[in-house]
Amino acid sequence: MRRAIVHIGTPRTGTTSLQHILSRLRPALAGAGVLYPDLTPASAAGPHLSHQYLGEALDGRRPARDRAELLGSLAAQLRATPCDVVMLSYEGLCQLPPALGVPRTLAALFHAEGFAMEAAMTVKPQADYLNSLYTWRTQFLREGRTFPGFAAAWMGSARLDLHRMAAPWRAASEGRLHVMPVRDRQSERPLVERTLAGLGLLDRVAPLLSMADAGLTENRSPGPVAAEVLRRLHRGGARQALRARSREASRFVENAARRRGLDSEGFRGVSPALHARAAARWAAANGALAREAWGAEWTSRVPMDAPPPVNEVTALLPDPATEAEVQAIMHDTCAQFGITLRTGWAARVHARLDAAATVAATAMQQARAFLPGRGQA
Repeated sequence: MRRAIVHIGTPRTGTTSLQHILSRLRPALAGAGVLYPDLTPASAAGPHLSHQYLGEALDGRRPARDRAELLGSLAAQLRATPCDVVMLSYEGLCQLPPALGVPRTLAALFHAEGFAMEAAMTVKPQADYLNSLYTWRTQFLREGRTFPGFAAAWMGSARLDLHRMAAPWRAASEGRLHVMPVRDRQSERPLVERTLAGLGLLDRVAPLLSMADAGLTENRSPGPVAAEVLRRLHRGGARQALRARSREASRFVENAARRRGLDSEGFRGVSPALHARAAARWAAANGALAREAWGAEWTSRVPMDAPPPVNEVTALLPDPATEAEVQAIMHDTCAQFGITLRTGWAARVHARLDAAATVAATAMQQARAFLPGRGQA
Protein backbone atom coordinates (compact mmCIF):
# COMPACT_ATOMS: atom_id res chain seq x y z
CA MET A 1 0.00 0.00 0.00
CA ARG A 2 0.96 3.62 -0.41
CA ARG A 3 2.00 5.73 2.60
CA ALA A 4 -0.14 8.28 4.47
CA ILE A 5 2.00 10.19 6.97
CA VAL A 6 0.12 12.23 9.57
CA HIS A 7 2.36 14.68 11.41
CA ILE A 8 0.43 15.17 14.64
CA GLY A 9 2.72 17.63 16.51
CA THR A 10 3.68 18.33 19.15
CA PRO A 11 3.11 22.11 19.28
CA ARG A 12 6.05 24.51 19.47
CA THR A 13 8.51 22.01 17.97
CA GLY A 14 9.22 23.59 14.59
CA THR A 15 5.92 22.45 13.10
CA THR A 16 5.13 25.80 11.47
CA SER A 17 8.51 25.91 9.73
CA LEU A 18 7.92 22.46 8.24
CA GLN A 19 4.37 23.38 7.21
CA HIS A 20 5.55 26.62 5.62
CA ILE A 21 7.96 24.66 3.43
CA LEU A 22 5.48 21.93 2.52
CA SER A 23 2.79 24.48 1.64
CA ARG A 24 5.15 26.55 -0.50
CA LEU A 25 6.48 23.47 -2.29
CA ARG A 26 3.07 21.84 -2.80
CA PRO A 27 3.17 21.82 -6.66
CA ALA A 28 6.79 20.63 -6.78
CA LEU A 29 6.18 17.98 -4.12
CA ALA A 30 3.50 16.39 -6.26
CA GLY A 31 6.09 16.00 -9.01
CA ALA A 32 8.28 14.18 -6.48
CA GLY A 33 5.47 11.79 -5.58
CA VAL A 34 4.39 13.53 -2.36
CA LEU A 35 0.86 14.92 -1.98
CA TYR A 36 0.44 17.71 0.58
CA PRO A 37 -3.29 18.26 0.02
CA ASP A 38 -5.02 21.62 0.19
CA LEU A 39 -7.90 21.09 2.60
CA THR A 40 -9.64 24.46 2.81
CA PRO A 41 -13.39 24.42 3.48
CA ALA A 42 -15.69 26.80 1.63
CA SER A 43 -16.48 28.50 4.94
CA ALA A 44 -12.84 29.51 5.55
CA ALA A 45 -11.48 32.94 4.72
CA GLY A 46 -8.43 31.48 3.02
CA PRO A 47 -5.98 28.56 2.91
CA HIS A 48 -3.86 27.52 5.86
CA LEU A 49 -0.23 26.39 5.96
CA SER A 50 -1.21 23.30 7.95
CA HIS A 51 -4.27 21.07 8.04
CA GLN A 52 -5.71 22.92 11.00
CA TYR A 53 -9.11 23.25 9.34
CA LEU A 54 -9.37 19.46 9.16
CA GLY A 55 -8.33 19.11 12.79
CA GLU A 56 -10.89 21.69 13.88
CA ALA A 57 -13.61 19.95 11.86
CA LEU A 58 -12.75 16.56 13.33
CA ASP A 59 -12.94 17.78 16.93
CA GLY A 60 -16.11 19.83 16.47
CA ARG A 61 -14.72 23.37 16.44
CA ARG A 62 -15.99 23.81 12.88
CA PRO A 63 -19.51 23.03 11.59
CA ALA A 64 -20.45 19.44 10.76
CA ARG A 65 -20.72 20.37 7.08
CA ASP A 66 -17.01 21.26 7.11
CA ARG A 67 -16.14 17.81 8.46
CA ALA A 68 -18.04 16.10 5.65
CA GLU A 69 -16.63 18.49 3.06
CA LEU A 70 -13.00 18.08 4.15
CA LEU A 71 -13.10 14.30 4.55
CA GLY A 72 -14.76 14.07 1.13
CA SER A 73 -12.12 16.34 -0.38
CA LEU A 74 -9.30 14.31 1.17
CA ALA A 75 -10.75 11.04 -0.16
CA ALA A 76 -11.20 12.53 -3.64
CA GLN A 77 -7.63 13.81 -3.75
CA LEU A 78 -6.33 10.42 -2.63
CA ARG A 79 -8.27 8.68 -5.41
CA ALA A 80 -7.02 11.14 -8.02
CA THR A 81 -3.35 11.40 -7.08
CA PRO A 82 -0.59 9.33 -8.69
CA CYS A 83 1.60 10.10 -5.65
CA ASP A 84 2.65 7.19 -3.48
CA VAL A 85 2.98 9.35 -0.34
CA VAL A 86 0.44 11.73 1.17
CA MET A 87 1.30 13.92 4.15
CA LEU A 88 -0.92 15.79 6.59
CA SER A 89 0.45 18.12 9.27
CA TYR A 90 -1.30 19.81 12.17
CA GLU A 91 0.32 20.09 15.58
CA GLY A 92 -3.01 20.04 17.43
CA LEU A 93 -3.89 16.52 16.32
CA CYS A 94 -1.87 14.98 19.15
CA GLN A 95 -4.02 16.81 21.71
CA LEU A 96 -7.42 15.64 20.47
CA PRO A 97 -9.35 13.53 23.02
CA PRO A 98 -9.01 9.82 22.13
CA ALA A 99 -12.75 9.36 22.62
CA LEU A 100 -13.32 11.29 19.38
CA GLY A 101 -11.69 8.43 17.46
CA VAL A 102 -9.86 10.73 15.03
CA PRO A 103 -6.87 8.39 14.45
CA ARG A 104 -9.18 5.51 13.59
CA THR A 105 -11.30 7.72 11.33
CA LEU A 106 -8.31 8.84 9.29
CA ALA A 107 -6.72 5.39 9.20
CA ALA A 108 -9.95 3.91 7.82
CA LEU A 109 -10.27 6.64 5.18
CA PHE A 110 -6.68 6.16 4.07
CA HIS A 111 -7.03 2.39 3.98
CA ALA A 112 -10.14 2.62 1.83
CA GLU A 113 -8.14 4.58 -0.74
CA GLY A 114 -5.14 2.26 -0.69
CA PHE A 115 -2.91 4.08 1.83
CA ALA A 116 -1.48 2.76 5.11
CA MET A 117 -1.36 5.43 7.82
CA GLU A 118 1.80 6.33 9.71
CA ALA A 119 2.04 8.84 12.57
CA ALA A 120 4.88 11.30 13.13
CA MET A 121 5.74 13.39 16.20
CA THR A 122 8.38 16.03 16.84
CA VAL A 123 9.14 16.21 20.55
CA LYS A 124 11.22 18.02 23.15
CA PRO A 125 11.62 17.80 26.94
CA GLN A 126 8.64 18.96 28.97
CA ALA A 127 10.56 21.80 30.62
CA ASP A 128 11.37 23.22 27.18
CA TYR A 129 7.75 22.84 26.15
CA LEU A 130 6.60 24.72 29.26
CA ASN A 131 8.93 27.57 28.33
CA SER A 132 7.53 27.64 24.78
CA LEU A 133 3.93 27.41 25.91
CA TYR A 134 4.45 30.28 28.32
CA THR A 135 5.85 32.56 25.61
CA TRP A 136 3.03 31.54 23.24
CA ARG A 137 0.48 32.53 25.85
CA THR A 138 2.18 35.87 26.41
CA GLN A 139 2.11 36.52 22.66
CA PHE A 140 -1.69 36.27 22.76
CA LEU A 141 -1.91 38.26 26.01
CA ARG A 142 -3.25 35.23 27.85
CA GLU A 143 -0.71 35.09 30.66
CA GLY A 144 -0.21 37.39 33.64
CA ARG A 145 1.69 35.05 35.93
CA THR A 146 5.44 34.89 36.25
CA PHE A 147 6.95 31.73 34.78
CA PRO A 148 7.33 29.79 38.06
CA GLY A 149 3.64 30.24 38.86
CA PHE A 150 2.64 29.20 35.36
CA ALA A 151 4.93 26.15 35.39
CA ALA A 152 3.62 24.97 38.74
CA ALA A 153 0.06 25.03 37.40
CA TRP A 154 0.93 23.21 34.15
CA MET A 155 3.54 20.69 35.35
CA GLY A 156 1.04 17.84 35.42
CA SER A 157 -0.93 18.81 32.31
CA ALA A 158 -1.95 16.06 29.92
CA ARG A 159 -0.43 18.20 27.16
CA LEU A 160 2.96 17.14 28.47
CA ASP A 161 2.24 13.40 28.40
CA LEU A 162 3.92 12.51 25.10
CA HIS A 163 3.40 8.77 25.49
CA ARG A 164 -0.32 9.08 26.14
CA MET A 165 -0.81 11.53 23.26
CA ALA A 166 0.99 9.19 20.88
CA ALA A 167 -0.81 6.00 21.99
CA PRO A 168 -4.05 6.23 19.94
CA TRP A 169 -2.11 7.22 16.82
CA ARG A 170 0.37 4.40 17.28
CA ALA A 171 -2.50 1.95 17.68
CA ALA A 172 -4.43 3.21 14.64
CA SER A 173 -1.29 3.10 12.50
CA GLU A 174 -0.42 -0.43 13.70
CA GLY A 175 2.82 0.67 15.34
CA ARG A 176 4.09 2.83 12.49
CA LEU A 177 5.15 5.77 14.66
CA HIS A 178 8.04 8.14 13.85
CA VAL A 179 9.39 10.26 16.71
CA MET A 180 11.91 13.03 15.94
CA PRO A 181 13.51 15.06 18.76
CA VAL A 182 13.87 18.80 18.22
CA ARG A 183 17.47 18.35 19.41
CA ASP A 184 18.95 14.95 18.65
CA ARG A 185 22.17 13.53 20.11
CA GLN A 186 22.63 11.52 16.92
CA SER A 187 22.57 14.39 14.43
CA GLU A 188 23.37 18.09 14.23
CA ARG A 189 21.52 18.63 10.95
CA PRO A 190 18.71 21.23 10.92
CA LEU A 191 15.38 20.04 12.28
CA VAL A 192 13.55 20.23 8.94
CA GLU A 193 16.15 17.97 7.32
CA ARG A 194 16.11 15.53 10.23
CA THR A 195 12.32 15.39 10.20
CA LEU A 196 12.19 14.64 6.50
CA ALA A 197 15.00 12.10 6.88
CA GLY A 198 13.17 10.41 9.72
CA LEU A 199 10.14 10.06 7.48
CA GLY A 200 12.20 8.70 4.59
CA LEU A 201 11.40 11.72 2.41
CA LEU A 202 14.63 13.72 2.42
CA ASP A 203 15.94 12.28 -0.86
CA ARG A 204 12.76 13.37 -2.61
CA VAL A 205 12.38 16.78 -1.01
CA ALA A 206 16.04 17.86 -0.62
CA PRO A 207 16.42 18.92 -4.28
CA LEU A 208 13.46 21.28 -3.81
CA LEU A 209 14.77 23.01 -0.67
CA SER A 210 16.56 26.33 -0.70
CA MET A 211 19.46 27.23 1.58
CA ALA A 212 17.04 29.34 3.64
CA ASP A 213 14.64 26.40 4.09
CA ALA A 214 17.14 24.32 6.05
CA GLY A 215 17.42 26.85 8.87
CA LEU A 216 13.92 28.32 8.62
CA THR A 217 12.45 29.29 11.98
CA GLU A 218 8.86 30.50 12.18
CA ASN A 219 6.97 31.63 15.28
CA ARG A 220 10.00 32.94 17.15
CA SER A 221 9.45 33.34 20.87
CA PRO A 222 9.63 36.78 22.46
CA GLY A 223 12.64 37.79 24.51
CA PRO A 224 12.58 38.55 28.26
CA VAL A 225 11.73 42.25 27.97
CA ALA A 226 8.91 41.69 25.48
CA ALA A 227 7.55 38.84 27.63
CA GLU A 228 7.52 41.11 30.69
CA VAL A 229 5.74 43.89 28.79
CA LEU A 230 3.13 41.44 27.50
CA ARG A 231 2.63 39.96 30.97
CA ARG A 232 1.99 43.43 32.41
CA LEU A 233 -0.31 44.39 29.55
CA HIS A 234 -2.36 41.30 30.28
CA ARG A 235 -2.60 42.18 33.96
CA GLY A 236 -3.73 45.68 33.02
CA GLY A 237 -6.63 44.33 30.94
CA ALA A 238 -5.13 44.90 27.49
CA ARG A 239 -6.44 41.66 26.07
CA GLN A 240 -10.03 42.67 26.70
CA ALA A 241 -9.38 46.02 25.04
CA LEU A 242 -7.58 44.57 22.03
CA ARG A 243 -9.61 41.41 21.44
CA ALA A 244 -8.73 40.16 17.93
CA ARG A 245 -5.74 42.53 17.73
CA SER A 246 -3.85 40.88 20.61
CA ARG A 247 -1.31 39.16 18.36
CA GLU A 248 -0.82 42.35 16.36
CA ALA A 249 -0.03 44.20 19.57
CA SER A 250 2.41 41.53 20.74
CA ARG A 251 4.29 41.75 17.43
CA PHE A 252 4.49 45.51 17.96
CA VAL A 253 5.99 44.90 21.41
CA GLU A 254 8.51 42.34 20.12
CA ASN A 255 9.61 44.63 17.28
CA ALA A 256 9.88 47.59 19.66
CA ALA A 257 12.17 45.61 21.95
CA ARG A 258 14.42 44.61 19.07
CA ARG A 259 14.57 48.17 17.73
CA ARG A 260 15.84 49.26 21.14
CA GLY A 261 18.64 46.71 20.98
CA LEU A 262 16.98 44.42 23.51
CA ASP A 263 15.98 40.75 23.48
CA SER A 264 18.87 39.35 21.48
CA GLU A 265 17.95 36.03 23.09
CA GLY A 266 14.63 34.32 23.60
CA PHE A 267 12.86 34.17 26.95
CA ARG A 268 14.27 31.60 29.37
CA GLY A 269 12.28 30.82 32.50
CA VAL A 270 13.42 27.28 33.31
CA SER A 271 15.66 27.04 36.36
CA PRO A 272 17.84 23.97 37.06
CA ALA A 273 15.45 22.94 39.83
CA LEU A 274 12.40 23.17 37.58
CA HIS A 275 14.24 21.35 34.79
CA ALA A 276 15.05 18.49 37.16
CA ARG A 277 11.49 18.40 38.50
CA ALA A 278 9.99 18.15 35.01
CA ALA A 279 12.48 15.47 33.98
CA ALA A 280 11.61 13.36 37.02
CA ARG A 281 7.85 13.92 36.63
CA TRP A 282 7.80 12.70 33.02
CA ALA A 283 10.68 10.20 33.00
CA ALA A 284 8.46 7.11 32.91
CA ALA A 285 6.21 8.37 30.10
CA ASN A 286 9.15 9.59 28.03
CA GLY A 287 10.95 6.30 28.54
CA ALA A 288 7.93 4.30 27.39
CA LEU A 289 7.58 6.41 24.23
CA ALA A 290 11.29 6.14 23.44
CA ARG A 291 11.37 2.37 23.82
CA GLU A 292 8.35 1.98 21.55
CA ALA A 293 9.63 4.38 18.90
CA TRP A 294 13.41 3.82 19.02
CA GLY A 295 13.95 0.66 21.01
CA ALA A 296 16.17 2.78 23.24
CA GLU A 297 15.96 5.11 26.22
CA TRP A 298 14.79 8.75 26.00
CA THR A 299 18.18 10.15 26.92
CA SER A 300 19.89 8.18 24.15
CA ARG A 301 18.39 10.65 21.68
CA VAL A 302 17.18 13.66 23.66
CA PRO A 303 19.77 15.90 25.36
CA MET A 304 18.81 16.67 28.95
CA ASP A 305 21.57 19.19 29.69
CA ALA A 306 21.17 21.74 32.48
CA PRO A 307 19.37 24.83 31.14
CA PRO A 308 21.12 28.15 30.49
CA PRO A 309 20.62 30.91 33.08
CA VAL A 310 17.10 32.26 33.58
CA ASN A 311 16.61 35.68 32.01
CA GLU A 312 13.03 36.40 33.11
CA VAL A 313 12.95 40.06 34.14
CA THR A 314 11.16 39.39 37.42
CA ALA A 315 13.69 36.70 38.36
CA LEU A 316 16.68 39.06 38.09
CA LEU A 317 17.84 41.78 40.43
CA PRO A 318 15.90 45.04 39.92
CA ASP A 319 17.48 47.04 37.09
CA PRO A 320 16.35 50.66 36.63
CA ALA A 321 17.48 50.70 32.99
CA THR A 322 15.47 47.59 32.11
CA GLU A 323 12.45 48.90 34.02
CA ALA A 324 12.63 52.15 32.05
CA GLU A 325 12.65 50.19 28.78
CA VAL A 326 9.65 48.12 29.89
CA GLN A 327 7.71 51.24 30.83
CA ALA A 328 8.60 52.97 27.55
CA ILE A 329 7.47 50.04 25.41
CA MET A 330 4.24 49.75 27.39
CA HIS A 331 3.58 53.46 26.89
CA ASP A 332 4.24 53.25 23.13
CA THR A 333 2.03 50.16 22.79
CA CYS A 334 -0.86 51.74 24.64
CA ALA A 335 -0.55 54.87 22.50
CA GLN A 336 -0.38 52.86 19.27
CA PHE A 337 -3.47 50.79 20.04
CA GLY A 338 -5.46 53.24 22.13
CA ILE A 339 -5.30 51.14 25.32
CA THR A 340 -6.05 52.45 28.78
CA LEU A 341 -4.67 50.02 31.34
CA ARG A 342 -6.28 49.35 34.69
CA THR A 343 -4.27 50.76 37.56
CA GLY A 344 -4.39 50.77 41.34
CA TRP A 345 -7.37 49.07 42.96
CA ALA A 346 -9.01 48.13 39.66
CA ALA A 347 -5.82 46.45 38.43
CA ARG A 348 -5.47 44.45 41.65
CA VAL A 349 -9.07 43.27 41.50
CA HIS A 350 -8.69 42.36 37.84
CA ALA A 351 -5.46 40.47 38.54
CA ARG A 352 -7.10 38.42 41.30
CA LEU A 353 -10.16 37.62 39.21
CA ASP A 354 -7.99 36.77 36.22
CA ALA A 355 -5.74 34.52 38.30
CA ALA A 356 -8.79 32.65 39.61
CA ALA A 357 -10.19 32.31 36.10
CA THR A 358 -6.83 31.09 34.80
CA VAL A 359 -6.58 28.43 37.50
CA ALA A 360 -10.11 27.28 36.73
CA ALA A 361 -9.48 27.22 32.97
CA THR A 362 -6.24 25.28 33.43
CA ALA A 363 -7.97 22.70 35.60
CA MET A 364 -10.77 22.39 33.06
CA GLN A 365 -8.33 21.95 30.19
CA GLN A 366 -6.43 19.26 32.03
CA ALA A 367 -9.64 17.45 32.94
CA ARG A 368 -10.96 17.58 29.38
CA ALA A 369 -7.76 16.70 27.56
CA PHE A 370 -8.44 12.97 27.45
CA LEU A 371 -12.20 12.90 27.89
CA PRO A 372 -14.95 13.09 25.26
CA GLY A 373 -15.48 16.62 24.11
CA ARG A 374 -15.76 19.03 21.22
CA GLY A 375 -12.33 20.56 21.37
CA GLN A 376 -9.55 21.92 23.48
CA ALA A 377 -9.80 24.78 25.92
